[in-house]
Amino acid sequence: MATILAVDKDPLQLDLLSHLLQGQGHKVHATPEPEQALELLQSQLIDLVILETVLPRHDGFRVCQQMRQLNPYTPLMILSERTDEDQIVRGLTAAADAYVIKSVSPRQLLAQVAALLRRGNLSRSGRWGDDSLSIGEITLNLPQGLALVNGVRVSLTKAELSLLHALMENAGRVLSREQLMEMAWGDGYARLPKMVDVYIRQLRIKIQPHLKGGDYLRSLRGFGYKFELPRPQSAVIN
Repeated sequence: MATILAVDKDPLQLDLLSHLLQGQGHKVHATPEPEQALELLQSQLIDLVILETVLPRHDGFRVCQQMRQLNPYTPLMILSERTDEDQIVRGLTAAADAYVIKSVSPRQLLAQVAALLRRGNLSRSGRWGDDSLSIGEITLNLPQGLALVNGVRVSLTKAELSLLHALMENAGRVLSREQLMEMAWGDGYARLPKMVDVYIRQLRIKIQPHLKGGDYLRSLRGFGYKFELPRPQSAVIN
């Protein structure tokens, strides 16, 4: 059983979500007020936050950032009515681990909740693995859930770290978006392949400034993505 904090402006949505989660044996704190949610996150042991970013009188993405600052290791899902890509990108940039659209089926939602809870348990217990994974300029300290690029610590969400881990473990291999979703986030992840593109974009934004050798994340149109060492530039002979 997990303790889940749900934040939504719609009382009916909170009731439905609470009923669904409690049916799986979870304890649910439900509130429409971000201030109360932040207080609960500080005073209670919360295993997962589910947040609607459309909130009256508040910037939901700012609330997301405040929650991440309070507890960097608690998985955070945005469950929103907003469907456009700009909002999805903004949500992920605000440090959410997943962005799920409210049209998702109850079965998919529960699968996503279970996947986030598993990743949260792995992160807290340190069972990512026994050793660091290092390729070129990028190192993942798996027991601590850290990413280092040329020795610089780069802040990644759990979803970004899981995706980078999957790519690095399969370095040199082209992986489809479906394969990446399964490897990084599990079979229960909501099937939105464009989410992989969003996460790849965010990884590049965070990692690229610290790289000296070039881009390690290659896009192959119509196929997917591949992690590989950049090819050295040929010397110019005058």
